[in-house]
Amino acid sequence: MKIFKIFIIIYLVIVAFLKSDIIKAGFITGEIVPCKGDCNLCHLWQLASNVINFISFNLAIPLAALLFIAAGIIFLTSAGSEQKITLARSIFINTAIGLTIIFCSWLLIDTLIKTIANPDTVIYWAWNKFPNCN
Repeated sequence: MKIFKIFIIIYLVIVAFLKSDIIKAGFITGEIVPCKGDCNLCHLWQLASNVINFISFNLAIPLAALLFIAAGIIFLTSAGSEQKITLARSIFINTAIGLTIIFCSWLLIDTLIKTIANPDTVIYWAWNKFPNCN
């Protein structure tokens, strides 16, 4: 458990040093805040989408990678201890379940909204993009 805490602290320190500007917090998703000053409803919708993408890609995936690494180190250094092997297995399983929940929930929301919104026509715009924005 002490190794897990050390990995989390190291991760947070690295993120703090690399991305100290909170507005540009995303490695993959880009800026979180889409407007600077003159904001409208389109920017609010885009902000919500950016927050979801930031949590899904910029937090969940690197944190899962760190948890897999920590579990692997615990497993390799267990020296046959059943308690450490059980801890490593539970970290592996819980991390995989967490990633599955995150990405399946996005897929479920996408499918439900596209099905319920207008079942007679095909929706050509994504639910996480405001359709009347430039």
